Amino acid sequence: MHLVTTRFAAGPNYSIWFSGCPLIVAASKNLVCMTRLLLDIGYDSSAPFSATRNLPGIGDASHDEANLALLEAIHQRSGEGNENVNSDDADEIIRLLIRQGGANPHLSVAPLGQSRGETTRREAPLSAAARAGDAGAISCMLDAYSSALVKSSALRRSDPLLRSQPESYFRLVEERECDTEHSSVDAALVASLFSLWREGGGLSSFGRCALVLYRRRAYHSSRAVPRHLSQHAMQWLENCLSMRCLVRPPVIKNNPMEGYYFEAPLVKYHIPKGMLKSVNKDSHSMDWSHVLAGLPWFNLRMNGVSCSWMHNISNPSEKKQVDCNTILAEDEFFLVVGGEKLLAHKSIVSSKSEKLAAHIRFTEGHEREYSLEGRLSVHVDLPLLTAKMLLCHCYHGSIIFGLVKSPMKQCHQLLEMALIAEEYLCPSLLLECEIRLLMQPSFPSCICLHCSSGAISSKEHIHCPIRLQCLEKAQKNFDNDSLLLYCEPMGVYAYKTSTFIMSSSRNGLVTPESAIDVLAVAQQLEQSSSLRDLYTMKYCRSGSIDDPNSTMVMPSYCGWDINVEKDVGAGCIAVPFASVKMMAIWIMLRDFSEVIRSNSYLRQIKSDDDEDETAEVDASFGMESHAANDEDAMLLLRTCLEELASSPFSKNAPVVEKCTGFLRRYHKQP
Repeated sequence: MHLVTTRFAAGPNYSIWFSGCPLIVAASKNLVCMTRLLLDIGYDSSAPFSATRNLPGIGDASHDEANLALLEAIHQRSGEGNENVNSDDADEIIRLLIRQGGANPHLSVAPLGQSRGETTRREAPLSAAARAGDAGAISCMLDAYSSALVKSSALRRSDPLLRSQPESYFRLVEERECDTEHSSVDAALVASLFSLWREGGGLSSFGRCALVLYRRRAYHSSRAVPRHLSQHAMQWLENCLSMRCLVRPPVIKNNPMEGYYFEAPLVKYHIPKGMLKSVNKDSHSMDWSHVLAGLPWFNLRMNGVSCSWMHNISNPSEKKQVDCNTILAEDEFFLVVGGEKLLAHKSIVSSKSEKLAAHIRFTEGHEREYSLEGRLSVHVDLPLLTAKMLLCHCYHGSIIFGLVKSPMKQCHQLLEMALIAEEYLCPSLLLECEIRLLMQPSFPSCICLHCSSGAISSKEHIHCPIRLQCLEKAQKNFDNDSLLLYCEPMGVYAYKTSTFIMSSSRNGLVTPESAIDVLAVAQQLEQSSSLRDLYTMKYCRSGSIDDPNSTMVMPSYCGWDINVEKDVGAGCIAVPFASVKMMAIWIMLRDFSEVIRSNSYLRQIKSDDDEDETAEVDASFGMESHAANDEDAMLLLRTCLEELASSPFSKNAPVVEKCTGFLRRYHKQP
């Protein structure tokens, strides 16, 4: 009777009628009572997850029909002309089909109108709701499935036919269910995020879908697992943004060896041999690290120095037998910081920092006003420790004291140092800060040439055009600038590091707690930096899931030089902090539920003195949707998606207008 009524109704859906399943008809017509009646007749509600029970008069397994009914219900409630559908009835039908009918919103089924053997158009109800922007349906399906899954786990263990099975059997079954669920949620998240990016500004139904999927946790056997995007889903999302359409997922699964190898070329300076021979005919080249070891302010901090090589040369028996005081006397000056005098040398400081070089030239023009104890004195407005760390980098090429052990605090220290490097026009310090943020915890705390077992390449042995360009530029400055008289380029070496895409976001310095701060600083440097002509970061993709010719093993810290012209997946980035910015974007999109609970995020949406409201906002994300909070979260998501769409690692990245509204308040903070 129900099929006949449907057939002769106004505007009948004949594909539903010819399906031969009253349950699909009832679900598609949003009839709660009929759906409940059919489920009561055709299912044994005491064991809803059996795969063998059939609906009356139908030859297929009951769960296939329940899954198809669920998919059809999603299509009908989200289709055009169905705006007047009662949402309460629609939600109740979803709950009935999942809890009583055993429908699984994460399993793909073939929609009505195509043969059962066809697999090219199979779709999961959760993904169908995400494509339609139906956040209510997604929330209802996830809630119903979570409760049904807990019930099924208990029923499975109490089944008389399965009691003899070991616990490992049940865990294996539950792991497979969990994998299916994770894959389905990943697919729905990719669809929601891509649609959010394509739709543009304002509150978005697709943004709400993404927030619901991020907000919810996958409950399995009373164990909560935070939702996050997998590597496979991240690659899928990148492909969609690059192609500007929702493409099929990559066929290759997660590759734990996929990552990036980074190399930042640097010029190594030394005191010219001719000047050393005027003091000692047998002396050889001496780099500025030896000079640093003899500075009074540095010796006072020797106990906190992390460079073993500096400790060795500081021993009296290991010190260079060349007295540089005579030849470097006229090169000395005082860097005055808050009333404290730091002895330094104009040549090496000027070669590293253009701002300090300009400051020194100006001071030399007013030498009578700025002389102190017979030496030039240059005043800077910096914290004392920061000034010492800046000088340490200029001399040694690495910050070897002052960095705290706490990953979160060290990350913020490096971000502050990056902004100082940009202000003082010190590209090598900016490169060091970026390399340190990209590093894994297993890398050494000192990344100088000696601790990293690096090698200096002279001009005759340099084959990389980027390295050669760096050396030629430094040599030109040495030849034309009298300030650099004692600072001659001797060759090129490189900061090197590697990072895995699949590595835990808690292992490095960039974490969900600090990712927003990293993104804010990176965007600020991108918009205001004047170091683009002096900044170079080479990269090479390793173990790429879409490039079978790339290497499957990440290189060692010191062995492997990138050839941007010949190496597969290699390239060069001239935008400061672009690499670490993309790492922050990957972490934020992968672990958005943790990012949204971070103090960095809460600082953006609430004032620091309103702690009660901040705590309320923090709790609200894990529970229900709030319009004001959703707007901020969607703006942050859209910012991340636009940055990912213009990734420097993607050759097909479209040019998009950046959305930085969420982070503007951060840029105004000191």
